[in-house]
Amino acid sequence: MGFKSIQSYRVQENMLMLRCFVVSCLSAISLFIFLFTANPLLAQSKNSVSINFKIDNVRLSSALYRLANEADMNFTYDAGDSLFNTKLSYTAVDKMPIVILEELLSNTKLTYKQIGNQVVIYKVQQSPLEEVSNNEEPMIAAIKNDILPEKVIDTIFILDTVFSIQKDTIRITDTIFIEKEKPKTQVTAKLKEIPVDYFNPTSSREKGWAAGVFFAPVASNFSLVRQKNTLSVRNFSMGIEASKIFNNWNISAGLKLTHFAEKFNHTYDITDGGYFVTDTIDEYYTVIQADTNWYYVTDSTWKPIDNHEYSYNINNRVGYLEFVAALSYDYYSDRKIRLYAKAGVQAGVLIYRAGLAIPDANEPAGVDFANLKFNTPSYSILAGAGVKYRINETIDFNSELYYFQNINSVVINYPANKKINGVGLKFGLIYYF
Repeated sequence: MGFKSIQSYRVQENMLMLRCFVVSCLSAISLFIFLFTANPLLAQSKNSVSINFKIDNVRLSSALYRLANEADMNFTYDAGDSLFNTKLSYTAVDKMPIVILEELLSNTKLTYKQIGNQVVIYKVQQSPLEEVSNNEEPMIAAIKNDILPEKVIDTIFILDTVFSIQKDTIRITDTIFIEKEKPKTQVTAKLKEIPVDYFNPTSSREKGWAAGVFFAPVASNFSLVRQKNTLSVRNFSMGIEASKIFNNWNISAGLKLTHFAEKFNHTYDITDGGYFVTDTIDEYYTVIQADTNWYYVTDSTWKPIDNHEYSYNINNRVGYLEFVAALSYDYYSDRKIRLYAKAGVQAGVLIYRAGLAIPDANEPAGVDFANLKFNTPSYSILAGAGVKYRINETIDFNSELYYFQNINSVVINYPANKKINGVGLKFGLIYYF
């Protein structure tokens, strides 16, 4: 009896273990089925959440791109179809994405078919789900012709698509469709009318205004020593000028400071009265028979009674503020260089003076400039020729050689005629407005 009880107990134990094993297998199978079938449900649940959506005058393709991002949906359509360029304005508050899609397509000739998380959009008269009996290759060709968009500009296709075809069913997985939004055409704005043609670098040099600055070393005959009338290079001019341009003609006016200087270094000796002093330089004699004759060589020197010596070592200088008006003509011009001739007049006002004058060579005593009556204003004429070289679109380098001649003398009632004349070499820059 004891052995039968033990054997019966073991049979019951084996049956219990078999039941536990069967239950475990069924649980694992159920869990696997649940996990396998839950993924589409989860994918579909993302599309069932209500969202807010608003667009204002944008293309349908751009609206679909935004809706796909916000609703986590995939749209497939023919980007080359002009219907997707239709501009829409739409507002939705707390609506499901599929409802928003239906309302966006309501006024178009488009419809859709949803397969899981994939939405295929197509024309109403061209359904991509035509039945093809027992022939998979025509079905693939129909899908490629009706669904996949042709290559268009600004569209990127990533060809990583797997087609799984069943009867009346299209499943498209792992598809990415990205369309770049074409840049909006900029509205051409009317430019303000401007007097200068910036595409022609010479236009501003043919019509308009210009201003310039310059410096010029000058060689002149300025001297208030009567017996001296040579050129000196201790002079200079510097100033500004403005010009009005009429094609090849230029009317200019400006102000300049002209400085005249003279190095005065002279010595004078004047004697009054005197007498001669005789000196014996040499003597010799001759003997004739018994007589001796002496001969003497003498020299006479004049010794003045009154002697005056004058010595000068100073710098004479005067300065004029001059107003200049001139007319020039460009007789040659190209993109880089302009050659011109110029004529004009000057009027100068004396602004400073310092030095000594020697009005009479017989009277070497100097006269201070402060005691002389200078001509002010002084008038002069000028003529010259120059070149203008283009540095950039608005600036020229200017060099000019000119000659000037005073009409009136520097000092009124001076014993000698002291009209200043000279030659200047100007260097400057011209700016065109």
